[in-house]
Amino acid sequence: MDRRRPEAVKIVRVIARLNIGGPARHVALLADRLHARGYDTTVVFGQSELNEGSFEDLLGAETRSIKLAALGRRLRPWNDLRAFVQLLRIIFREQPDVVHTHTAKAGMLGRSAAAIYNATRPRHARSLVVHTFHGHVLDGYFGTAGNRAVRAIERTLGTITDRIVAIAPHQRDELVERFHIAPAEKVQVVRLGLELAPLLAMDSAGPSLRSELGWSESDVVFGYVGRLVPIKNLDVLLRALARIVSSGPAVRLVIAGEGTERQRLERLTADLRLTDRVAFVGWRRDLPLLYGTFDIAVLSSRNEGTPVAAIEAMAAARPVVATRVGGVSDVVADGETGLLADAGDADRLVTAMIRLAADPEARRRMGAAARNRVAQKYGVNRLVVDLDRLYRAGLQMKRGASTKLTAETERVALQQTKE
Repeated sequence: MDRRRPEAVKIVRVIARLNIGGPARHVALLADRLHARGYDTTVVFGQSELNEGSFEDLLGAETRSIKLAALGRRLRPWNDLRAFVQLLRIIFREQPDVVHTHTAKAGMLGRSAAAIYNATRPRHARSLVVHTFHGHVLDGYFGTAGNRAVRAIERTLGTITDRIVAIAPHQRDELVERFHIAPAEKVQVVRLGLELAPLLAMDSAGPSLRSELGWSESDVVFGYVGRLVPIKNLDVLLRALARIVSSGPAVRLVIAGEGTERQRLERLTADLRLTDRVAFVGWRRDLPLLYGTFDIAVLSSRNEGTPVAAIEAMAAARPVVATRVGGVSDVVADGETGLLADAGDADRLVTAMIRLAADPEARRRMGAAARNRVAQKYGVNRLVVDLDRLYRAGLQMKRGASTKLTAETERVALQQTKE
């Protein structure tokens, strides 16, 4: 049954895939929460890979979804062309007020299709084109020639994009000042917003996976949550744990996630004689149980956008030990809510892990500060208010006159802002 409302502001939201991770959760939350503010959303997404898991079930009953088999993470010219044609047809059929893309592939195809659509429409009927950089592939993913090509493509796409959303101040600075993707007036910081209530409500003595894993309550448990892929640099984390174990502390490590590196990391765990110290638990949906197992969250990445796992751990009142890359320092305050090490500085990472493993009072103090920090900055209600304002202002500027944002929609938005 089509439950779309004629008076609603129509959004076509495009993401390469709804695999388990921050961007998919972000898209699902936005579609659900914006519905009450007078928006109807169609989410267009591609095929997740086998080892990634899926968040497709997070899309609510009020959200229309379209899955395109040709759309996905990998570059496949024929499939990409098919996905582009399908997106073009969807946008012409839906005639959306807003086309909002997420992730690099979806951003390239979706914004290009929206530009063609807008070229055929009078000003009052054009779509606002928005793209969110959850992270970026502008540096560190490809070789020199590849990096230049990606940046050139993004600069071109920036000319057909009305608003670019950066999820952290450092990312805005990179997009505007370092890589020159778009002028400052187009780029707006809108921090992630997550449904943190279950984690904020956790008790320090709540349920955990320790008994299931055969671990003692007195063990100090480090925890990693995320994809098992090269950019996460989990070799460094495993080798750091091996050094800590050799010094005597009763420490363990939970690795929650899946990815192309899992089998190799399991072999490395065995080679380092850590099999009894490390548990690979795959993707877990029961976040309070998962984070309740940790004493300290850890992140050893070479690059990050805004790390959702760090935000979740902090909401659960866990301090974070992480590498100082990307948006990590915007989330984790060094010395206050956790400890940071430079990427590749294994000695500093080990020192930070040992320091918190040996000091339960520091863990308690930093965990409490961490919970307070993320509750204020990363709640879903703040995210929805920010994007609602961005859409309304952007549409008024794009079309120059009134939009479908009626007086009733404005009234609801004002009321929810107060709440």
